Amino acid sequence: MKPAIILSIPFLLALATTTLNASSIPSNMPETRAIDSDLARIERECQTLQNRLTQLRHQVKTARDGVNHAVDATKAIKATDERLIKLIDNLKPYTSVPKVRTIARTLRKNLQRVQEQIHALRKKTDRMEKEVLRPAKENLRELEQSILGGEAKLASYRKTISVWRRDLQTNAARANSIPGGAVAFDATSRLARPTVRSISNTLTETRQSVDRVGNHLTKWNDPVRAFMTMDQSLSKFEKKLAPAEKTAAKLQRTLGKKLSIKIPFSKKTVSFSIREILEKPGKVLGVVLKPLEKLADKVLQPVLKELKLEIKAPSGTANLSSELNQLPSIEASLRREANHLQQQVTMRLQQAFQNWNRVQPGLPRHLTSKTQPPKRPVVQERPAQNPPGSRPGLVRELPAMFLQF
Repeated sequence: MKPAIILSIPFLLALATTTLNASSIPSNMPETRAIDSDLARIERECQTLQNRLTQLRHQVKTARDGVNHAVDATKAIKATDERLIKLIDNLKPYTSVPKVRTIARTLRKNLQRVQEQIHALRKKTDRMEKEVLRPAKENLRELEQSILGGEAKLASYRKTISVWRRDLQTNAARANSIPGGAVAFDATSRLARPTVRSISNTLTETRQSVDRVGNHLTKWNDPVRAFMTMDQSLSKFEKKLAPAEKTAAKLQRTLGKKLSIKIPFSKKTVSFSIREILEKPGKVLGVVLKPLEKLADKVLQPVLKELKLEIKAPSGTANLSSELNQLPSIEASLRREANHLQQQVTMRLQQAFQNWNRVQPGLPRHLTSKTQPPKRPVVQERPAQNPPGSRPGLVRELPAMFLQF
């Protein structure tokens, strides 16, 4: 026994609707039936394209949000570069202070290497922000609005096509009831088919344009992700940089700290800053120099231990720099395809649908004009024989049905 085929109710309803629509146009009008089928397919294509535009609009919004993240990352790179420059400058005075200079020089050189990488990246990101990111943000906003308008138009076109199909089916049935009307109407349908095909082709081109824009947006995401990765890396880097900034400020306070000591065998007390003790020991009395140096070293060592830092450059620097090299060409391609899509949505689709009004199938005038009813025959009544000298009688025109024989 063959397995039973169970058809769902929605499928049966759809099948019934399709059959009804197909049978509403007489079979002796093949061109008209073909147009109706084409319009039904175009109606489905409008729905598909509308859904695809909705997806693309969300994709564009995500890309626009990504530009905001990229701009934020650019600002973070600039701020980090400035912080490094300031810290390097703050460490410079200590590179000549005995017992401090070795550690200060090591840390300063470490920071200079990092700052050179960050600064080189900053020059690129500053230029990209001005020339690419901010213009792209505005272009993406305009594209998003155009897509939203395209979605509304396609929804309207679907309703319009439903009206077209209903009118086509009504007019086809009317034409079929007139002698010679089916052939004449089908001839106009044959002339209209190229216009219908052009609508379908325009929808196909628009869908292809949507796909191309989507592909370019996918490529656009690569540098945006690199910006976001760099931004996260900078957040971690700043946590490592903060202790160095804090210790540099602490070192400044420590070197300025005054140490006092009583001169042996005297009631006199002398005071010197730790920096004076380290930089100008000749000004310190020899009898108290060693004790003061010992005190200074005791106060200074904890701070110097905190300065023994090795700060690595934030990760993602090289990757972002590489992605920035590709960003201008990616943005240019995206802008070109976006402009093409906007033209498709705002102009070409509308023009293609407007062409239908010029070629919409219909009956020739000589078949739609009302035929005049035939005139009834008119018979002249013969005049009666008048007597001599009398006037001839009036001649009356009577319909044939009133003649008497």
